[in-house]
Amino acid sequence: MSDDQTATNAQPWNDPNAEPFLQIKSITKKFGAFTAVNNVSLDIYKGEIFCLLGGSGCGKSTLLRMLSGFENPTSGQIIIDGQDQAGVAPYARETNMMFQSYALFPHMTVEKNIAYGLKRDGIPKAEIATRVTDMLSLVQLDQFATRKPHQLSGGQRQRVALARSLIKKPKLLMLDEPLGALDKKLREETQFELMKIQESLGVTFVVVTHDQEEAMTLSSRIGVMTAGEIVQVGTPHEIYEFPQNRFVADFIGSVNIFEGRISEDGTDHVVVKSQDTGTDIYVPHGISGVEGQKVAVAVRPEKILISRTPQNDMRNAVTGVVDEIAYMGNATVFQVLLDSGKRVRVSQSNRTRSDDGALTWDDRVHIGWAGAAGILVTS
Repeated sequence: MSDDQTATNAQPWNDPNAEPFLQIKSITKKFGAFTAVNNVSLDIYKGEIFCLLGGSGCGKSTLLRMLSGFENPTSGQIIIDGQDQAGVAPYARETNMMFQSYALFPHMTVEKNIAYGLKRDGIPKAEIATRVTDMLSLVQLDQFATRKPHQLSGGQRQRVALARSLIKKPKLLMLDEPLGALDKKLREETQFELMKIQESLGVTFVVVTHDQEEAMTLSSRIGVMTAGEIVQVGTPHEIYEFPQNRFVADFIGSVNIFEGRISEDGTDHVVVKSQDTGTDIYVPHGISGVEGQKVAVAVRPEKILISRTPQNDMRNAVTGVVDEIAYMGNATVFQVLLDSGKRVRVSQSNRTRSDDGALTWDDRVHIGWAGAAGILVTS
């Protein structure tokens, strides 16, 4: 198998012949005069962990509830594994949903919580016992089977809820802010556990989250939402490195935005005259624009170099003064006040334990970035 074929198999969304597992076609949801989800179309493929990422009120949870059948679309179509879901009740869909609150039964043990759905479906006791044992092993809760939810940690309760959602073998599992109740370290650990469990079962996950780091870690692809619309779909790398508009560039991670106007529009480059930097900004790729057009250049903090000496090898270079410093352990973040008055965020990896000669407050510094580090955004 060629490298191209391997890449296509790993990323079915790049294969024009691949059949989507979940198709969302022009879905709109209105509550009176308010449009919560506006004409959203989306294809999700079997075995993906697809994250819907956006701020509060952007419509991501409403979209999830329509997929699960808890809300009916005002218009549009949802197709799961070739089956139109119109008129199909939530309990009749081959889907399940894991709620943010986990919704565990406090009076039931772990194993009874996990078995509840199977018992309701009338599955034979022997089969229930086998499937519960297998699921307890999968989520590493074997020794906690007889405990009740209040006797578990937050991470353990999260795994009980996950096991209960998966034991009915849904084709599609929807997770609404699944790790939101966990502290940062436990959330990071649980993200990788969740990925391993999903990979071992092959179930398609659709995850709603407002946490950018969580979406970047978990997902095969991300759909960024705002005001009821999906404004970009892509892999974490594509979303971060190649945002299609200003909202995505500004929403994902940390970024510096330099306003300006096109002063030179070449076939292979653009020059932006910016008052924010007090200089011209060179971007080595062209756009469909015209001279004088208002644009912005987005540059990630980690792609900017900072030093006391001039950045002569950088295509874009400016000067300023260190205004604020934040030591983050793995990196130090500098806020630099440029001569133009613009504040710029610069991130520098801490590769050594020694800080001899480190930059400090009020140091005069030179910062710069390669032309290719800049992202030209027009809206």
